[in-house]
Formats: sequence, C-alpha cells, structure tokens
Amino acid sequence: MTLNNSKQLQMTQNYRDWFPYPAFRPHQDTMLDRVQEVARAGEHRVLAIDAPTGSGKTSVIASLLANRGRNKIVVVLRTVSQIGVYLDEIKKIREETEHTPKVAYLVGKPKMCKLAGEFENVYAGCDLMKVFTMDFLEAKLHEKMRRDNRSAQEYNVYDPASDPGIESEIRGETPGYRTFCPYYLFSKEAYTFEGVENFRPSKQSKKDSESIIQEILYPEELQERCTQTCPYEVMAISVKNADIIILNYNHVFDDTRRDVLFDWLEIDPENTILLIDEAHNLGDTVRSINSDTITMHAVDKAISEVNQFSGEKDRIIARSAKDILSKIKRYMEKTLDNWQNKKQGEDWFDPRMFADFIYSDGGLGLARDDSQTVSDLLKLAQNIRNRKQKSSESADVFLGRIAEFLFMAHLAKDDSSYLPVKSMSEDRWLTLEIRSLDPSPIISGIADTVHATVMISGTLSPPDAYELYYFGKRGRAEMLAIPNQFPKEKRLVLGAKNATTQSAYRNDAENRREIEFHISALIKGVSGNVAIYFTSYFMMDQYLEYCESMADESGKILYTEPRESKHVPDLLKRFFESGRSMEKGVLLAVCGGKMSEGIDYYGEALKGAIVVGLPLAAFSEVQKLVNTYYQRKYGKEQGMFIAYTLPAINKALQAIGRVHRSADETGVLVLCDARFSQEKRLGVRQHLPQWIRDEMIVCDGAWSRELVEGWSRGALNKDR
Repeated sequence: MTLNNSKQLQMTQNYRDWFPYPAFRPHQDTMLDRVQEVARAGEHRVLAIDAPTGSGKTSVIASLLANRGRNKIVVVLRTVSQIGVYLDEIKKIREETEHTPKVAYLVGKPKMCKLAGEFENVYAGCDLMKVFTMDFLEAKLHEKMRRDNRSAQEYNVYDPASDPGIESEIRGETPGYRTFCPYYLFSKEAYTFEGVENFRPSKQSKKDSESIIQEILYPEELQERCTQTCPYEVMAISVKNADIIILNYNHVFDDTRRDVLFDWLEIDPENTILLIDEAHNLGDTVRSINSDTITMHAVDKAISEVNQFSGEKDRIIARSAKDILSKIKRYMEKTLDNWQNKKQGEDWFDPRMFADFIYSDGGLGLARDDSQTVSDLLKLAQNIRNRKQKSSESADVFLGRIAEFLFMAHLAKDDSSYLPVKSMSEDRWLTLEIRSLDPSPIISGIADTVHATVMISGTLSPPDAYELYYFGKRGRAEMLAIPNQFPKEKRLVLGAKNATTQSAYRNDAENRREIEFHISALIKGVSGNVAIYFTSYFMMDQYLEYCESMADESGKILYTEPRESKHVPDLLKRFFESGRSMEKGVLLAVCGGKMSEGIDYYGEALKGAIVVGLPLAAFSEVQKLVNTYYQRKYGKEQGMFIAYTLPAINKALQAIGRVHRSADETGVLVLCDARFSQEKRLGVRQHLPQWIRDEMIVCDGAWSRELVEGWSRGALNKDR
C-alpha cells in the first residue's frame, strides 16, 4: 500500500479530524508531523515521544502508514492485551478513509496452541509434534506416490484435506499420546519437486490467514476460526503479507531469536519502521530478555539427559559434561549451605571463581579452554535434542539451558555489563542468574539497522535520561514531549511536604502519622474507588491494619494485591465491580507490582491513587554493583540517577497514571514522599513531567484531607 502525496495528506488529515479531543489538536498535529518527517527520511533516525494518556499516541500509526513508502511497519508491544488497541486503530482507518491497510500479528504458542492443555511445556511439546507430523506427512506422500505409481522425480503433492481416510486416523489419536498434531497436519502440504521432498502451507491455512487480514480478527477470534489449522502457522503466513506486523518485545529484542524469526517472517530490517509502544518499559524488559538463569532442578535434569541420551560418539564430551554438571550442582549446594541463616534474597557471585571451580581438571594437568568447553556442551545438547525427538521424548533440552548460561557466565568474566547473581526464594529454591545490566547495545544496534524507529510512552520522563539509558549517548534520539491537555479541573495533584519513607524516618511516630493522614485523606475524601501503592509488600503489611480501619470507617471494601499472579484477575474483577456499586473499594498494591502497570482502570474503576514513598530498589550488594556500572559509564551523578532513581520515578508515575485514562475522568493523585516535592538534596521534583510540577500542591497531612474533601465538593482552596 504505497500512497501518493494526495492520499498521504488525506489519510493523515482524516485522522486529525476524527481525533476525539479538539483541544489537543495543535499538539497532536506536531506529533504527527514529526512522525511523518522521520518515517519519510529514514536514515535510521529515532523519535522518542513522551505523551500523557489521551494524547492520541496510537494515532501515529496513521502517519506512519501514510509515509512509509515501501517499508513495513513493525509495532512492538509488551503484552498481548495491547494488540486490540492497534487493531481498533486500523479498523478506524479502514472505516474513515479509502485505505485498507493489512495488519497481522504473532502471539505466543501458549495462548494460541489448540493442544496447549496436553503439554507441560507448550514450546517443547509443539516442536516434538511438528517432527512427528512432518514424518507422518512424508509417509503419506510416499504412500500416495506408490498408489499413483509415480516417481520422486515427478511433481507430487499430498494434501491431507483431500485425503478421505485421514479423518479416521485423527479420530484414532489419544490426547496426550498423539503421534501427530492434527492442526499442524492440515496447515501443511507435502510435495516433491525434482526429486526433493518439501513442505508448504496448505490451501486451508492460506485461506485462514487471509481472514486475519481481510476481517481483522482479534487473537481469540482467530483461535476460534482455525477449526482445522494451527493458529500459529496461520499467523505466520498472514505476517508475510501484511503492511503492519504486531510483535512482542521478545520477538524483536531477544538477540538469540530475532534474526531467525525475521528470516522466517521475511522481515528485512532495512525496510522496516519500528513503532515501540510503552517505551518506558523497554530498557528493563530488554535487560530481562537477555539475562539467563539456572536452577538445581535444571542441573539434575541435564545430568539425567547426558546419562540417558549421549551416544557412543559423544562419550568424551559426555564425560566432561557430567563432570562440569556435577561441579555446578556442588557449587550450588555449597552456596545453600553458606546461606543457612538467610531466608531469601539475592547476592553477587564471582564469575572467575565460579569458572575456576567448575572447569578445574581435578589435578590431571589438562589444558583448559572454557569457550571450547561451552561450545562442546552446546553441540552435545543439539545431539541430545535430535535423539529425544527420534525417541518420542520432549524436545526441551536442559543441557542446552545450562550451556547457554555458561556462555553468558563466560562473558561476565570480562564484561561488567553482565552481572552474576545468586538468589534464594522463601522455600530455599536457589537460582543462579547472569543478569544483563545495559540495554543500550541491543536497542541502539537494532535502531542502527532499521529504516526508522518511533518510541511512544506516557511516562518517558526525563527524556534525556532515557536517551542515555537506551542508546548509551546523547544526540542519538530526537525527543518530543507533549503537554498534558486533560482539563486541569478534572484532577488534583498533591505532594507531601514532610512525610517520607526514608529509612532514617521510617519508624518516627510523627512521620508515620503524617503518612497516615495522607492515606486517610484519600480513602475518606474520595467517594469512589482508590488505590494505595507502597514501595514493598513489607511496607504494605506495616500499614495494612490502619488501611483496614480507614476503609471500614468509610464503608469501603479492602482489596490487597495477591502474592501470586494467578489470583490477580479475580481480585481485579471484584475491585472493578465495586467501582460501579454502592460499596466502593480500597486497593492496596505495590509500585512496580502486578497491579500498578499495564492495567487500564477506566471510568469508575479508580478515582484516586497515592504512592507512599519513593519506590527505590533495595540497596543490596547487587544494586550497588549496578550503580557502580552506570557511574563508571556516565559519571557519578548521572549514572546513579539512571541506575537507581529513574526506575523509582517510572514506577511512581505508572502507578498514579492508572487514574486518568480519558479526558472526561476525574481523580486525585498523591505523591506521598517529600522527595517528590523537593528539588534539592535527594529531591526528584525537577525530573517529574512538567504538568505534575506545575499543578502539584505541596501540603502536610492535615491540609491534604481538607484539599481532597474540598476538591470532591468542587470548592478547592489552594491558597492556604
């Protein structure tokens, strides 16, 4: 869909006309114009847009479509739930203009696989079933060739959909004990050409893929539509024919899988425009994606694999693998013994000492080559994977996980951007992790290969710090900050004058009373649902009894963030329902936790939020090493800010950002820590978005209640 100039103007202008908030138009025009400029120019330019909720951030997709030329647009999202937002935008473009852009997406197998309930590990189970199914297709092709008396040199095709006997074979399969996947089976055809056997998409899978593009099916609708075919295969076919491709952060920023995935989906980086949503999460997510962990359970499984699946040709490498695996296990057991008095937590371990321990030759005087040993383990893991598949075992290979971890541990010996961490859970479950500290090489590396990159977020503040964090230098990205255009009278922004959660004052009675005043002001002063975000579960427990008392006095129901994610949907459902009922709710949650980011509390779901404390990470030995790394890279002040303070500001802004999701919503926002309202010493006010700095009323606890109650009555007095 390459558009000429008049059509470009028509699409962009139409989008401006239907934007729901006329007062925002000047700023939205600026945003669309900048996006248009970057999309046309290319040259690996990066535009980072900091735009509050309601600024029409997703409207940039129209500007990109109108100015993309022959480039594909890859939208990169953090969660599957965001896909619908962009599909809605494409539908709107189709309805409001003469254009019909083709959009497709790729969603993980656990959500889309028709047999997901039969596998302990969907990815491993799928890999195994695909091997079985391709063997089955190949056998059926040969059977058809014999029946038709045709040679392999001739053109032959076996299409399961045209085989009248295939249904009886499918009915004979037992769930959990299958010899092929019926959905993958109907997604493929086997054929021969010039004596070579191969596979290609079936006619039915192509037809289903067209429905994604023609009808714009949402993931759950696609899963239902694919009655015979594999939804994942169908998605992959549609992606190859789309103008806009929606992918997950992992698809694009995982160095170990991006190139393979892009080749499979026929995505050429040079002809790609990246649109990265929720860009405030990008750095931490990229670090997480490119980190690696192992557990004692994984080591035990790897030992079992080597014993069971290593062949005669592998005996020398297998002997070395057994020795290394047993030493890793012994290292982890010794670590546990040394942590007898430590219930949980994390600490740093020395990668050189770890390597010396596991690669030692036991006094045999053998030459040591760590990198070659890791390479040998990876080869052995591949051999084991092949043997597992042939013997109908799961294709998941634990030795491969261990070898990849050892590869990263080898890097950590000389690269301070990788940090070896040992951690222990409450039930004494030990984990070794190689943690990636710096996302900039990966993010900047990708930005340097694609046509252009547009990053959008509602909390990309302060932008200069994010530029350093993401690209490692200044001047790499163009920054655009859009003011908050939601009506000021719809919100009340308060900052604590004296209250703080700093450790020196945490147990001070007067300070605690100040915090309680601010909490009670929100619970009692706001008639609807409110949320109280603490810096940790420990702090939430400290104020639990007081919050219960205030909620009870206000006739509100208390909801507490669960420790396990599986309980979150039910609790959220009940909290949302309370917003529409007579009995309102009080939600206690943790900043950066399961209920402070990525959830839209629309309408009556949330009318006020308070962040109690600046949610800095625990000042552990690991955090000190992270701080040191960034201080060396960017200097003491800037480095400390990026490593330690910036994540805390982001968590706080995300939490209070749950309140206002559209221009007609009202709410109270409270930053309950004096550091938010101060600029000197440890203050962070100068780093907050301009609209918060301009509107924040700095108050003590007593005035806080008066302000909230007055605002709720519509008679706010800001002049005290």
